[in-house]
Amino acid sequence: MENIVYKIYDLEDELDLFIIFNGIPKLLRERGSELSNRVIQLEKDDNKIDEQTKKDFIEDIGEHNNEIEEVFLSRIKRYQKIVKRLKIEYDHKCQLCGENFLMDNGNYYCEAHHIKMLSKDGSQSPENVLILCANHHRMFHYASKNCVIGDLIDGKRIIKIGEKEYTVQYKIIKI
Repeated sequence: MENIVYKIYDLEDELDLFIIFNGIPKLLRERGSELSNRVIQLEKDDNKIDEQTKKDFIEDIGEHNNEIEEVFLSRIKRYQKIVKRLKIEYDHKCQLCGENFLMDNGNYYCEAHHIKMLSKDGSQSPENVLILCANHHRMFHYASKNCVIGDLIDGKRIIKIGEKEYTVQYKIIKI
């Protein structure tokens, strides 16, 4: 899981930085602005603005040119043949509510959900996959505390989402 750290800065300090980096202090000194006194103090006080703050400021306020970042990653290869076969077997309909929708390309839309995540050593076998509508699929990922998936017993699985209970009958398929 990726951790995100947010930095919060005082707007007045950032405005001072903006003024310093854009060469405005000279103009302010000539005009005798109250802000110029703060700018002069900031220029003298090296501890007030550290290098990381300057870098972050320039990155946030400065010119935004596209950058290319090279990223290397490892991921689990998904066997789409299994998912495609399951979608056909369940007529591209959610195994819970039976819903789907027709896409612009003429195909019906549904999604495959791995009950035990592949990243947690879940299998890609048909018994570990549910065919779901987009709404139910998001529930399993973003409201998982309300979703309980029972064990597969005699080709059936009981699934509870909130107060609703569904019985999912698995079909035997040949891959």
